[in-house]
Amino acid sequence: MHYFSEKPTSAHRERLIEAILRGKRFIFKTDSGVFSPKKVDKGTKVLVEALELDKGDKLLDVGCGYGVIGISVCDEVDSVVMTDINRRAVKLARENIKLNNLEDRNIEVLHSDLYEKVKDRRFTKIVSNPPIKAGKEVVHRIVREGKELLEKDGSIWLVVQRKHGAKSLAKYMEEIFGNVRAVTVKGGYRVLTSKRED
Repeated sequence: MHYFSEKPTSAHRERLIEAILRGKRFIFKTDSGVFSPKKVDKGTKVLVEALELDKGDKLLDVGCGYGVIGISVCDEVDSVVMTDINRRAVKLARENIKLNNLEDRNIEVLHSDLYEKVKDRRFTKIVSNPPIKAGKEVVHRIVREGKELLEKDGSIWLVVQRKHGAKSLAKYMEEIFGNVRAVTVKGGYRVLTSKRED
C-alpha cells in the first residue's frame, strides 16, 4: 500500500520523531502508511533549508505528509495551507500543529487530491517534495496546475533526486514557466524553482 493512497490499510505504528529545521526543534507524530515514518527524509530537509521566504507569503504545501514543510516554516510566512490525499497523513499533520503549539498560527490542513480543494485560492509559494513513485504524470500535474494557482511573481519549489529525473523535471518546469533555477544541489538532491512571470 503506497503512502499516496487515500486510505492506507497498513497496521498503525505511531511514533514520535524529532527534527531540527531552519534552526528550530520540532516533534512530529508519524505512523505506518505515510511517507518516511521513521525520520524526516533527506529531500524534505534539503527543500526546507533551501526555501527563500517572505513574511507576506501565502504558502501551499502539496502532498504535505505529516506536515513537516508547512509546520517548519509557518512562523516565517503569512499563511500556510497543507494538502494531502492520504487521510492518515492529514490527521497526523493536524495533530502535529498542536504538538508543536502552533494552533494560533494561520495554518490549515485539507484532505485533497493535489489542488482539488484549493482551486479558488491563490498563493505566492507552492512547495512540494513530490511523490515520484506516483509517476511522472502526477509530478507534472503539480507543476502545470500549480502555475494557475500562483500569483504573479509567485514561485513553485520542488525537490527531486538526481537519479529520479531531476534533469527532465527541470526541463518540464522550464517548458511550463519559461524559467527554472536550481537553488541547491546537495547529497544527490536538487531543489528546483520556477517563477510565474506572466
